[in-house]
Amino acid sequence: MKTQYTLLSGETVEFATPTGELGTFLCRVLAAAKDPAVSEAELNDLVFGPENPLLDRTAVAGRSVATADVYRDPTFHVMLDCVARKRLPVDAAVTTPRTRFTVTVPEAAQQLGISESAVRQAIYAGRLRASKEGGTYYLDPHSVAGYRVSKRGPRRQDQEAKGPPGGTLDARIGSGPDASFRVKHSRDDFELTEKRGAEWTGMIPSGWRRIAVLGTSKELSRYWEIEPAEGESVLHFEGFYLRGGFRIVET
Repeated sequence: MKTQYTLLSGETVEFATPTGELGTFLCRVLAAAKDPAVSEAELNDLVFGPENPLLDRTAVAGRSVATADVYRDPTFHVMLDCVARKRLPVDAAVTTPRTRFTVTVPEAAQQLGISESAVRQAIYAGRLRASKEGGTYYLDPHSVAGYRVSKRGPRRQDQEAKGPPGGTLDARIGSGPDASFRVKHSRDDFELTEKRGAEWTGMIPSGWRRIAVLGTSKELSRYWEIEPAEGESVLHFEGFYLRGGFRIVET
């Protein structure tokens, strides 16, 4: 039996309906996500706590760890999505990428007075927010309206960032068979702990101030910017992730 679940990103994941301990735990997470009495922090602690049967209990003594294999599991994507939904206002309407991203590449090119190729380059660089569906890019009209064509090239992502620098982030980045997840910041440091082909697992060292993140797959392209913040957050995309003290300031 299969279960389908639509993530906040608009992506639909399909997976074998879990049974036993995992099925019971997933039901707890889904119920907690709908319960206004359960906070985001409490749900996050549940998902990353010792009761989650998906987590690896052997990687680190005395701890339950979300390994790269755990992040590949679509059931874990559902759990992370439940945590993300806790950040939304109670009455917030959830929009799918297709209802938010409505401007075609030719329309954006005409509006900005640049070539379609330049629009695509801006999408690839993360300077224009877009969603890819069925091989076609659709852009966020607000991103297009706020875009400034410049001959000087893009500004450094953390040039205007203020406040204390960020701490260490756990990360899995790079390119896989079906998706890629890339980060860009002024330090561009990465401490590698595991490498599988072009997929890197490790840490982004402390000292960063703003990070641009671009996730692309066959059907979807997403862009985020994050800056340091208290508490712990998780940003995940097609099995890739960032985890640590940050908040999303632009999507």
